[in-house]
Amino acid sequence: MVEREVAYRLFASEFNDSRFNLHSNTSSSDDQEIYSPNFLITPTGLKANRVLVVGVVTEVERLSDQAGSEKELWRARISDPTGAFTVYSGSYQPDASVFLSNVQVPSYVMVLGKVRSYEPGDGSVYVSLRPEEINYVDELIRDRWIVDTAEMTLDRLELFERFFSSRNEADSPMEWLLSCDIPESLASGICLSLDHYHKDKGYYNSLMSDVKKALCSIREVSDAPEEEDDTDSVIKSVLEGIDDGSGFEYHDFIKATGSRNIPEKVAENALKYLLSKGDIYEPRAGFFKVIH
Repeated sequence: MVEREVAYRLFASEFNDSRFNLHSNTSSSDDQEIYSPNFLITPTGLKANRVLVVGVVTEVERLSDQAGSEKELWRARISDPTGAFTVYSGSYQPDASVFLSNVQVPSYVMVLGKVRSYEPGDGSVYVSLRPEEINYVDELIRDRWIVDTAEMTLDRLELFERFFSSRNEADSPMEWLLSCDIPESLASGICLSLDHYHKDKGYYNSLMSDVKKALCSIREVSDAPEEEDDTDSVIKSVLEGIDDGSGFEYHDFIKATGSRNIPEKVAENALKYLLSKGDIYEPRAGFFKVIH
């Protein structure tokens, strides 16, 4: 019996930066080789065969019109505060395909899926997910996923920082990492990442910024009633008036807020703030939708 690999939590920005696919073919028998998993090595050293992601489904596209056939294929984009995951679902994922064929866009969803990478031969690598499960979730679960994913990402980033600042050059990377009492799988993943990516400190700082951005997107919850100032109330009223579920253009928002005596710069900053919180999203440049 083949054991299922652990499903890791991973932000979209790091997932999409991953370019190193490790093919596992160390099994001794032909049958075992068929089922040997492949791993995506991420820049922070995660060896991921399966991942668990939560975000907003912002686009769904049917790539084949042969419903129910072997060639039926759906593509979806699942956005978290750092970027978007690309999900493909075909006839081998019938439940996920049915879900995507009826999913309400936008809405919060959870995807448990296997990582896939495609290398067309020009040096580029495209990563995506094949869903094993996909379901609706609420905002609370989305926020919990962000917190958990942030903690795990920060733990790996802290290891990299300690590695570069504390390791004695005489120690091998593997020896030093194992001395930090971390799992051997993660230690070997970090060694593979160091050999492959050669990222500088600036890159890891950018990942740190992505984590902070994700955490800032979580709404503050308080038992005390929130006090809205006049501008917030007007912005909320404008959004309710111009988005009937089909979205709205930037210039329509500016025009509507201007008619309520809100300066364009204030309205633009309010729009950016709502984007960062995940209250709205931008499926294309200058066009927005409210997430209900």
